[in-house]
Amino acid sequence: MAFWGDYHTHTVYSHGSGTVEDNVAAARERGLKAVAITDHGISGFPENMHPCDLPAFFADVKRARDLYPDMTVLAGVEANLLDAGGTLDMPDGAEDMLDLIICGYHRARFPDTLGSLFGFWLPNALAPKSSARRRAKNTDAYIRAMQRYRVGIIAHPLREITCDLKALGEAAKEYGVYIELNSKKCLLTREDFETLAATGCSFICDSDAHSPGRVGDFSAAEQLDAAGLDRSLIANWNAFPHFRDKI
Repeated sequence: MAFWGDYHTHTVYSHGSGTVEDNVAAARERGLKAVAITDHGISGFPENMHPCDLPAFFADVKRARDLYPDMTVLAGVEANLLDAGGTLDMPDGAEDMLDLIICGYHRARFPDTLGSLFGFWLPNALAPKSSARRRAKNTDAYIRAMQRYRVGIIAHPLREITCDLKALGEAAKEYGVYIELNSKKCLLTREDFETLAATGCSFICDSDAHSPGRVGDFSAAEQLDAAGLDRSLIANWNAFPHFRDKI
C-alpha cells in the first residue's frame, strides 16, 4: 500500500525552486504515478504565477508528459481565496484550461480591492481565531468558492484563517472536494480529524513541495494515523483521486 500521487507542488513559476520537469522527475523517482504542478494564484502578484507565463507553463507540462509518458502530470493552480464572496485569483478562461484547482488562503497575498482589504483580509489579520463571527464568514467564503469554481482541494485548513470544520467538511462532501492533509504544515488536531471524518468528507495528503526534494512527502498522514483513523479516508492512498470536471 502506498501513495499514488502528490497533488500539491510548486515550481519556479511561483516561489518554488525547481522546474516542472524537476518535480515530475522527482515524483517518478519516488515511485509515484501522478503529480500536479500547482503554482500560486495566477495574478502576477509577488510569489504568484503571472498570467503572461501561462503559455510557457502549459508548454512545460506538455513537455514533461512527453518525457515521462508513464506519469500522469496535471496542470493546476493553488488559487488564493480573496474575499467573502469566494473569489479566487484566476484570470477569465484559466479555469477551463486547468486540470486541478486548489483553494487556499495566504495572508501574504495582499488584496487588490478595497472591499477585499476591509471586508476579508484585515478582519482575518486582526480578529482572534476564537471569533465565531469570523469563523462563520470564512467558512461561507470557502463554500462560495466551491460553488463558483471547480475546486478540487481545500488547502491547509486552519492555516492563517479560522473556519468551521464541520460545515467545511459537509460542504466538501456535497461538492466532491478533498480536504488536504498538508505535509508542509498540518495544523489539524486529533479532534479536528474526528470532526472532519464524521462529516463523511474525503482527505487528500500532499507535500506542498516548494523544492523537488520534498515532492512525495506524505508525512501528514501520520497525524491521521495518530488520530486512530484509517488511511482509506485518504483519496490518493493506493488510488487515484477523482477531481471535479464541472461545477
